[in-house]
Amino acid sequence: MLNFNKKENMKRILYSILITGTLTTTINSCSNDYLENYTPGALTEEVAITNSSDLQRLLNSTLGIISSRSETLFNSVFTDEIGIGFVNGGQGLTDDWVFFAAPTSSGPSSIWNSSYIAIARINRIIEYADIITPANPDDAKVIARYKAEALVLRAYLHLKVLAYFTTDMKDDNALAGIKSDRVYISIETDHARVTNGEMYSFIHADLDSAISIYNTVNPPANPVGSATIFPSLNLAKFVKARAYSYKGDYTNAELWADDVIANSGIVLASTANYTNLFFTDTEPANTEVIFRLKRTQQQNSQTTNLGNGYAFATSTVNGSPYFEIGRALFNKIPTNDVRYTAIVHNSSIIDPNYATSPDFRNTDKLILGKHRGNSARGVLNVDFKLARISEMYFIKAEARVNAGDLTGAGTVLKQVLDRRFTTAQNAPTFSNAQVAWSYILNQRRIEFAFEAYRFIDIKRLGTLAGQGIDRDPADYSSTSANYPGANPANLPLDSYKWALPIPQSETRVNKIVQQNPGY
Repeated sequence: MLNFNKKENMKRILYSILITGTLTTTINSCSNDYLENYTPGALTEEVAITNSSDLQRLLNSTLGIISSRSETLFNSVFTDEIGIGFVNGGQGLTDDWVFFAAPTSSGPSSIWNSSYIAIARINRIIEYADIITPANPDDAKVIARYKAEALVLRAYLHLKVLAYFTTDMKDDNALAGIKSDRVYISIETDHARVTNGEMYSFIHADLDSAISIYNTVNPPANPVGSATIFPSLNLAKFVKARAYSYKGDYTNAELWADDVIANSGIVLASTANYTNLFFTDTEPANTEVIFRLKRTQQQNSQTTNLGNGYAFATSTVNGSPYFEIGRALFNKIPTNDVRYTAIVHNSSIIDPNYATSPDFRNTDKLILGKHRGNSARGVLNVDFKLARISEMYFIKAEARVNAGDLTGAGTVLKQVLDRRFTTAQNAPTFSNAQVAWSYILNQRRIEFAFEAYRFIDIKRLGTLAGQGIDRDPADYSSTSANYPGANPANLPLDSYKWALPIPQSETRVNKIVQQNPGY
């Protein structure tokens, strides 16, 4: 249990968040002092919420909580996206890089805690949206929009928890997380995990309710230029497609992916504007991004910037990168693919003989450029892209493979490839389903590199594709990068660690929550 002073600190911080709509660096960086001892869905202090503006502030604070880089870094380091940088001073070497996972591990704890702290605020929005008396009919529509946005976010976060913490996303009887469907009082600390079947039903119910509000109430749109920084009808449909794909229900996954592709108004980025997504966050309207967590100049901080999770100063060879691009990932990206330009900074020093180099870490410097940021908002301070239209094409391709339509899968994938190369590409062909799954997994690895996809992608597609963690031996067994624990053989696809541990901050307060096997 937390001591009294920590509880009081938490109360003051929550009060500041909910009233002002601001988020302190302490919470944003997921300090353990403030993330312990809470009930999923509960707030530690009553806050007056009396009008639509209060709901907006609460929603803004929720979005701030979600924008933690911990999930992205966990995916990069625990799997196979990074290599150890030439200035690395020990970051990751004794935990994620060597597949260490325990109830005290920071990555899993941050994913669990930040999700439920955000859900606590979301539940308050949903509850008060039904209580507040609107100022006028237009205000009633605004309040309805906030409720819909909160429902979408609640579904998104519950799906995230399910994906990371269940033992099998396709098994309705396996345990998911805790279903947080209301505002709990502070003394309600004991909550059991629900099954995947119950969680999926809850997720889709929230999304269906949100979609109904968007379609029947027709709430006013968010201000011009902010369409992708708040949850939306497009995001609700996107999450439904993702949830069905996680469950392995590809009939419904394809149905919703098709809906987003056909009706969202969002198009795939082209070679002309793809890098704008990541370098400057200035892609043309209605291009690629469905939902992002917006970062501002005021949020510019080394402790929270996404790019600072990989480098101390800048995303250049002189910017003190402590994590670089993993050699196995680098080897898979064609140099004429615009994603190469986005991922690999042009200051990188590429050693063609890296495999035999006696000093690999200092002769082969593969610098990550995807999260570089800009001087106007802050170097390494970039938006968090949580939903992109390209994922819908990959889900549709998965659905085609699942249906035995390998030619159709290649046709869908060609639509993405044609937008990533300057010339039209041949549709990929596959001799069997495993080859097709492997191709999709590899393409997702490139497309969503360093965007918090890789762990879940391997977990759900690895067995179908016949591939797991893929690290180049130079990254863990060379003379200057000798980390035996980082050998991929130490994390096979049947390892219990693909279901993350329920964090100690939960189990020591919640006496009935079930821990995952192996921990």
